[in-house]
Amino acid sequence: MPVKNTASALGEAIGKLIEDELENILRPICEEYKYIYDRGGSRPRKRKGVSLNMINASGNKYKLDAIIENPDENPVILIESKYLRYKKHNRDKASWTCASHYSLRKTHPTVRKSIAVLSGRWSEPSKVFLQSFGIEFHHIDFPLMCAVMNEFGMDFDWPEDNQDIPDSSWNRFSSLSSEERQELSRRLVNPVRSDLSTSIITTIESGEDWPQRLQELELLLKTDRNEYFTKSFPSTRETIEYLLTLQEESQDLRGRLSGDEKNRKS
Repeated sequence: MPVKNTASALGEAIGKLIEDELENILRPICEEYKYIYDRGGSRPRKRKGVSLNMINASGNKYKLDAIIENPDENPVILIESKYLRYKKHNRDKASWTCASHYSLRKTHPTVRKSIAVLSGRWSEPSKVFLQSFGIEFHHIDFPLMCAVMNEFGMDFDWPEDNQDIPDSSWNRFSSLSSEERQELSRRLVNPVRSDLSTSIITTIESGEDWPQRLQELELLLKTDRNEYFTKSFPSTRETIEYLLTLQEESQDLRGRLSGDEKNRKS
């Protein structure tokens, strides 16, 4: 059946190649440490269907690209692979990743790291936005992707309203052998291969010694009126001291919740 939107089809195909190569890189690492690289598919003891979903405390379901689990089958690392051709979609894609991962980390305390493998045109503000939500990113930039695709006979950089170039590139992609596609995927992912592997290995090997490496503590307070207050502290001691100030019986804690030092000491 002819492909109507070759530009979209080629983008999806390249995104799939990148996801396949990420699995080729990370699955052997996980197996070496007796961890599990879950990318979906049939898993009778874990899920009924084939989609890789996680559910937060509110019952919301999120579809993920990959999860790394420890030997007890608890999630440790969440992985997303996101390809974008146009920067105008940056905020939507980044916001979804931030919201879903943050919510899932709150619900599943065994999750120690969130990773986004970004490919294509991602703006600096979007990358900073991801980092602000504690998501580590690895970026395969668009010029490099275009250079690699060009070596395989495909023009990957076309105007948004052009149809001839994506048609030609899709036809060329369709003619690639399985070996050529594997080589293409390796070349595309090469820029992030080493850093990504190191990040996964470091997280797995660090085990449960994370309390010794605390850099910042974030405290989320929720009232019976669905009001939220977020506080950050540089140490466990200061967090506990602050929590102790909230134990005192008082009709008005507004000063303490807003960070008013004078009220906190009263």
